[in-house]
Amino acid sequence: MADETTEVLIVGGSMVGLAQALFLARQGIRPVLVERHAEISAHPRAQAASPRTMELLRALGLEDAVRARENPHAQYGDILQAESLTGAELGRFDGPFRFDRHEVGTTGWTLIGQDRLEPVLRERAEELGADIRFATEMTEFTQDADGVTAVLRDLGDGSERTVRARYLVAADGSRAPIRTSLGIGHHGPGVFGRQMNIVFHADLDPYVAGRTFFLCFVSNPAVKGVLGKLGGADSDRWVLAPSLPPGADHRVYGTEDCVELVRAAVGVPGLPVTVESSTSWEIAAWVADRFRSGRVLLAGDSAHVMPPTGGFGGNMGIQDAHNLAWKLARVLRGQAGPGLLDTYEQERAPVAEFTVDQGVIRYLQRSGLDEAAAARHRPETTVLFGHVYRSDAVLREAGDDDTAVIEDPTAPTGRPGTRAPHLPLVRQGKDVALHDLLDGDFWLLAGPGGSAWQEPAAALGLSFHRVGAEESPAVAERFLARYGVEETGAVLLRPDGFIAWRAGRAVGNAGGSLAAVLDAVLRRA
Repeated sequence: MADETTEVLIVGGSMVGLAQALFLARQGIRPVLVERHAEISAHPRAQAASPRTMELLRALGLEDAVRARENPHAQYGDILQAESLTGAELGRFDGPFRFDRHEVGTTGWTLIGQDRLEPVLRERAEELGADIRFATEMTEFTQDADGVTAVLRDLGDGSERTVRARYLVAADGSRAPIRTSLGIGHHGPGVFGRQMNIVFHADLDPYVAGRTFFLCFVSNPAVKGVLGKLGGADSDRWVLAPSLPPGADHRVYGTEDCVELVRAAVGVPGLPVTVESSTSWEIAAWVADRFRSGRVLLAGDSAHVMPPTGGFGGNMGIQDAHNLAWKLARVLRGQAGPGLLDTYEQERAPVAEFTVDQGVIRYLQRSGLDEAAAARHRPETTVLFGHVYRSDAVLREAGDDDTAVIEDPTAPTGRPGTRAPHLPLVRQGKDVALHDLLDGDFWLLAGPGGSAWQEPAAALGLSFHRVGAEESPAVAERFLARYGVEETGAVLLRPDGFIAWRAGRAVGNAGGSLAAVLDAVLRRA
């Protein structure tokens, strides 16, 4: 008999695991999360939260808390390219924009290291009831038709406990021990090289020489990598992320080796440097062959790995967690059939394939792309917001036989399976962005003449908004055009902000139609 029970056990307490705990807790599920490390990593690793990630966190009221922890030089935005910090400048280019220039998203990028974002996720998840245990590892697990039994070891005192969970989420990173133990393989281009992180202390202000930049990309015969400041104006704490050849490991680099890499990046041979710590990880590209095995579901780097170029990897993992959280919550509450969880892989695996390819294209741009790869390049806005889901949790319309994984979000169609286009709404006299409302419920949006949908929506427990009740005629027209409905039509939005179904105009039996739609989307039929 198990020592304790939980509805969801999350293995891995990095960015994706913490996001999974947060999103589940927001849905009223109290997960147990275990992480073998004693503390959140001091290494920044992922350097930015994408506009889509920020949109999800903003709906939970976390945007201000995340932006308050931005990297010290985030306000500069652009990236310097140079032979070294003191060497010849090779140019500058724009980093991620802090505001959405295309008005597709609700907000923009936040330039924040993973080491700064993870504490925000952890704190809010624990406030909402998640049970988060660092210095705890899962040593073994078995699963059956009804759940997962796992053995957890406290690395402080060596004691062990058995926990019984209805589902297990593997957020255990790119080494993916859980995926490997399940016999799930992966496919893709493979390993390109290795990236190292060296956190160090040195007075670089004389060599920055008053210049402003978010990051400095350095390239010379001794080192190729990225240099960035970790502390505020008075801090001497920095990070250097040099590229290593395939098969290399940071453990062969002693302290003096790290010091010499830093000196080469700065361009000052005798620079006093104190190394705080170092680590490394593979630059690779692959996608798991499956995202689920029975009661075990894969998220983040356990399911897909991509080069850091573009900043897509960690953000993809957070969005995996968001997609999975509302589905797990409804299955666990008995509000949805177990088949709803099959739609997680149906939706996220094709998006992972596409996004990994986009990351690879951006990584290879530095060495030149062949014509076929260059032709597959898509704009950042499309990579972030243009996903098209085709699954059993989306009611496709007659004649929609398109198989594309993406569409241009700057010219939205409003068809089922796409992310709901951004709308500036008014509720109870207050301005509110549509996606700020999407923090866990299904929403029915109706056109200006769609009052007949309100009562059936309420009877089914749906949140409801009639666009045009308080908004200007221009906003109402924008809704009709972007969502492809008439004034009496309506659109059903899932908790993740994707369109599940739409009715172009009023129907005779609105209540019956909506009930049938929910049964189908939630796999109750």
